[in-house]
This record gives sequence, C-alpha cells and structure tokens, in this order.
Amino acid sequence: MTVRTLWLLTLLVLSGVSYCPAIAQFGNRLVYLDEFADPYYVGLDTARLITPQWVGDEDVRTVIVLSIDDLRDPERFEAFLRPVLERLKEIDGRAPVSCMGNQLDVQHPLLRQWIAEGLSIEPHTYHHPCPLLQKDDFQRAKSTYDLCVDQMFKLPGPGPVAFRMPCCDSMNSISPRFFAEIFNKTTPQGNFLQIDSSVFQLFTPDDSSLSSDILSVRAGRSRFDKYVPRDRGFVNYVENYPYPYVIGRLCWELPSTIPDDWQGHNLQQPHHPATIADMKAAIDATVSKQGIYVLTFHAGQWIRNDQVIELIDHAIDRYGDQVTFLNFREVYQRLTENLLGGQTLRASCGGDHGVRVLDVNHNGFMDVVIGNENVRQTRIWSPESGRWTVVDFPASIVALDSQGGRRDCGVRFGVLQPSGYASVLVRNEQASGLWHFDGKGWIEDPHGLKGLELDGPIYTSIEGKDTGVRMRDLDGDGICELIVGGPQQQAVFRWAGDDGWIRLPFSLPAGTSIVDDRGRDAGLRFVDIDVDGHADVVFSNADRYSLHRFTSMLDGWGQTIRQGTRPDSDGIPMIVRADGTNNGAWFAFHHMWVQNEETGARFTPSQTESRSYQALLEGP
Repeated sequence: MTVRTLWLLTLLVLSGVSYCPAIAQFGNRLVYLDEFADPYYVGLDTARLITPQWVGDEDVRTVIVLSIDDLRDPERFEAFLRPVLERLKEIDGRAPVSCMGNQLDVQHPLLRQWIAEGLSIEPHTYHHPCPLLQKDDFQRAKSTYDLCVDQMFKLPGPGPVAFRMPCCDSMNSISPRFFAEIFNKTTPQGNFLQIDSSVFQLFTPDDSSLSSDILSVRAGRSRFDKYVPRDRGFVNYVENYPYPYVIGRLCWELPSTIPDDWQGHNLQQPHHPATIADMKAAIDATVSKQGIYVLTFHAGQWIRNDQVIELIDHAIDRYGDQVTFLNFREVYQRLTENLLGGQTLRASCGGDHGVRVLDVNHNGFMDVVIGNENVRQTRIWSPESGRWTVVDFPASIVALDSQGGRRDCGVRFGVLQPSGYASVLVRNEQASGLWHFDGKGWIEDPHGLKGLELDGPIYTSIEGKDTGVRMRDLDGDGICELIVGGPQQQAVFRWAGDDGWIRLPFSLPAGTSIVDDRGRDAGLRFVDIDVDGHADVVFSNADRYSLHRFTSMLDGWGQTIRQGTRPDSDGIPMIVRADGTNNGAWFAFHHMWVQNEETGARFTPSQTESRSYQALLEGP
C-alpha cells in the first residue's frame, strides 16, 4: 500500500476537506480544455501565450492589430484610412489593417486595391444586428452571420479568417451560444472562420507587474476600468490576459483592448485626447506583458485618423522593432506556422483537428499538443532559449471514421503529479492508456487504467461519443480526481499511483450528468458558487434544474441547495435547451449570465439574464 493510499484512507476516515488555493489552482489549470464553450475562462492565473512564441521574429515582443468596424461604404473608408495606410507603409511598405465589413459589393475596385496593399476584409454580419441573438429568432441570427461570411469568401485572395460581433464594445452581444451553435459550425456553403475578436480585455491593478503609472488608480478606479460601461451591465471582457486563447477547441480569440473609441466617446467625448493617452498606456501595458494589442475603432465618429496615426507613432517611437503591425490573416498565419507547427485548429471541413493549447510542463507558458490523422507531437516552449522543442504525443485526439468524418477519441488532460506536469488519459475502442509528462516526454504508466471499472471498463469515448469522463481536483490537494459523469455510468475515483484508481464513496448528484446519451452537453457546470474553494454542481436543462454544494470527500456534493422542474420562473436558467443546443449561459464575476435570442429580445441595457451566486444559494 502506497503512502498516498494511506493518506486517502485517513482522509476518508476524518471526512474533512482541506484546501490550499495555490495548489488547487494548478490542480485545475487544465479543466478549460473540456469546457463546451466558455469565452471568459482566461485570467491572470492562466498560462501565457506571449508574442515571441508565435510571431516568428525574435526581435518582436508585441503585435498590434488595427481593426476598423462597420465597413459598408468603401469610398468613405478610403478617405478616412488613407493617411493611416500611408503612415503604415512608411514602416515596412505594408498597410496591415483589418476592416470588419457588412453588406459589400465584393467587386468594388477599392477592396481589391486594399487587399493588395496589405489590408484584410473580414465579416461583421450582413445586417449589423445589435445584439445578434435577439427577437426569439435564432435562424435570423445565423443567417446574417452566414451571409456575411459567404460574401467575404467571394473576395480575391485566400478569404477571411476573423469575425467581430456588432456592438460588442457597448453591450453583451457575445454569448457561449454564438460560439457553440454559429461560429464553430460551417455556413451553408461550407465556409468557416478561424478567429474571433469580440471579447474585450481589461488591465486591472490585480496584475502587480504593471506599473502604477500605467494603471493610474484614482477614486477607486484604474485608468482602464473607468471605460467599462457598467451602467449597461457590461461584462463582455476578461481581465489581465492580453494574449490569444482558444474557445471551444475551434476558435482563436484575439481580445480587443479596453478602451476602444466608442468606450472613450461614452465616457467623455468623441476624439478626446484623454482617451488617446489611455490607449497609449494600454499599448505600454501590452508591450510589458509581451501580448497582442487589438484596437477596435470606427471611421471618424469617435476617433480621428490623425489620432490613429498618433498611436502608431507612439508604438514605433517608443518601442521600434519590438512592435510589429499585422492584420488578422497575418496573425492567423503566424499562429499556425510558428505556434502550431503548420497545423490548424480547424480541419479542412471545419471540424476538430486535434490541436490543444495547454501548459504541459507547468512553467506558466502555453505549449501545444497535436493528435490527428497526420501528426502526433508535443511542442514545448522554452522561455529561456525562446525556442520550441518537439517530442512525440502518445495518442490520437481525433480520428477519421469509416466515412471520413471526424470523431473525438476521448483524450482527457489533468494533473496527477506533484510537479504539476500534465497527464493524459484515454480509453476507446482502439487505444487506451495513461501517460505522464516527465519534463522531456510522455511516459506510459503501467497502472494507469487499474481500477477504472464499473460493470466493465470505463471508456472516455465510445464510437466518437463523449462519455462524460473528466479530471478535476475536488479536494484542493493539487491532484485531480476522475469523475465519470455519463447518464449510465457515474462514479468518482482518486489517483493512488501504483495502486491505480480507487473509487470514492460518492458520485455526481442524482439526476445530473455531464453528457447526455448522445455524448452532448447535458447542462452540468462545476462552479464554486459558495466561494469556499471547492467546485459545486450546477445542473440545468429543459426539464429540470438543481444546485448541489460540495461538502466533503465522503459525501461529495452532499447538500442540495435547490432543485425543481420546468416550467418555473424562479428556477436556474437553462444551460442547455431541449434540442441539446447551448443556451448561452456562463459564470463570471460571481454571477450566472445568460445571453441568447430571448434575453436579446427584451431590449434591457445588458441584453442578459443574470443571477448572483448569492441569489442562487438563497433560492426564490
């Protein structure tokens, strides 16, 4: 019997729950890989994806993307942009600006000219609805997105790669439902995009590495926080993460920096010099973090073209070759070539290409693992040398079925070593095993599947369907437990090293599951609702809802706070709908938020329905 097993038995006897925030944070640092569609999971504690990891130029620390919204009238945009384009050409002969367009004449000669000069033309929806999801009409929302994407693919060149949601700087028009049910699908013509830039990024005083001069905290609000339109209930932002990140396995998010020009206009006045000064400070903060600075702006309403040039001059005069300007397509190309080794997040059909971005060796920097029909490799970033080391990856993350379709292999990542290094578990009809990263490569554990039985072997995927197996640190010791959360099999196991997996005396609450019988999202989320450091279970679908508090490693989620059946106006809002689609729910800032075509139809300032964690705990 191992020391860890003895410790387990002692813990079970005592039935207590210990918790260390720092250890628990790294124990759960990979759980985002199994989220169905969460646009807001990153933050100060998330491993960084700094610009030197993907830009392909050893001198460059920061990339700046100038992205202008609402392109409909090319002549008006030409008049506004021309001085900006000429200033950019003075730097290196290119004019990298991304124009987010609506209804366009794709044969317009200016568009062809701009593309030749270095601009990219990207979709911004066909009709510019604010919000996109509104008026109880999902098909209308998907149609205006699809029309715009298909239109842009008729332009000369390789086609668009990026999208920005209308009004995402002024209202909560972004939703997990949009990513799960629109962006990560394909259009009727089979087209799809690779990048979104609709989530905003806020620098806050929580980042102690930022100087007080940059943050300039006054009257309780920082230089940047004052631009957040809280009077509108605005929550479409992440904090202290100026880096690319992945949403729902298929979408690169390039967050736009607060403030943009509308937020400056909303706070003070159009063209206000204080807004430009704060934008310069945001550039300084981004350079200090070696991140990406995305400027969202509009053609003259709230910022002048000479002010855009002033921002360009600030970056070049202060940082020189440490800063480069790219458009969205160029960012995508460099992410693909230099970070992902030529692989893409999305396969040629738009499906999962088996690429995962995660911190394998727990050094605070993102790495990459790839497991598809062509490549199986692990790419480890060394911040000391500024180079990638490539080693094998032991499993396929996706595979092709007999009809050529793409199927998930059930690869699950977690932390099972005190070092914090990643481990990977898989068991399907073709492959099985548990491997631990040891700093140089993946080592198979001969005891890795020992004890994983419930009336037969526990599979992580069957015929390409998710069985609801997840790794998550429940007790805060830095080591993940294994949760089996399918509709037929449910249990929780603790990793015991040479003794394999030991079943614990609890499972998920009755009537809940992570996936349904088709392997789809069943409406369960692990959220620390009572803020005690342990993940509680929130479950809500079209039939029923419940909230269960985690109490101990003997009883698990042993306290039912509330439960009920539909219809119930006081119930927990749906996480998934009756048809299995995402309902647009997420958890942030101690609230549950929902944005979809029903909440958007109410024309409330926030375009959302929200419940505070306290309200969820107290019930109706």
